[in-house]
Amino acid sequence: MKNVAFLVSLLVHPVVIPLYALFIIFHSGTIFSFIPLQTQYTAYLLTITGPVFIPLACLPLLKYLRLIDSYAMWNKQERIFPILITIVCFFVVVYLLREFPYAHIVRQFYLLIIILLSGFLFVTICWKMSIHMMAIGALCGFVFILGTKYFGDVMYTLSFLILLSGVLGSCRLYLKCHTPAQVYFGFLYGATFIVVVLY
Repeated sequence: MKNVAFLVSLLVHPVVIPLYALFIIFHSGTIFSFIPLQTQYTAYLLTITGPVFIPLACLPLLKYLRLIDSYAMWNKQERIFPILITIVCFFVVVYLLREFPYAHIVRQFYLLIIILLSGFLFVTICWKMSIHMMAIGALCGFVFILGTKYFGDVMYTLSFLILLSGVLGSCRLYLKCHTPAQVYFGFLYGATFIVVVLY
């Protein structure tokens, strides 16, 4: 059971959530489904090399410099530098996408992620909120906006994500990574922020 919980946590890791978001954006049945393929491929490529690959590639260096004790980052203070690196990567992606047509929805979502992560950093100074739940909460909120504001065909996607959020939260609790309050607050913080800003 522990291996299953760990696998779920890996598959729904915050690092890969932006890739899931891109896929949903481009297959949501909204006007964003007609974004030129070149822009779509560029968004995927920049996201994979930026917010996904670079933060992961920096982990061995951070461990060597003793800025983190382990890749699991059990201590809340260990999260600060990886998140700062991720924020910088998102800024770079947002900047590079400015020249591509119809990429504003991706840039908008990534700017919101930057703000979310910045708020998460402030919370992290004194409390350990679940970044897994914040990330999937933000994704749920964003998919909700795609459905209500842009009339996307996302009912089944949103239902699946809400169910997945419950499974992920249970896994984080089972692994004893967080308390129930940290799990619930993480999800509500991510989902509420996205919906309030975009609606």
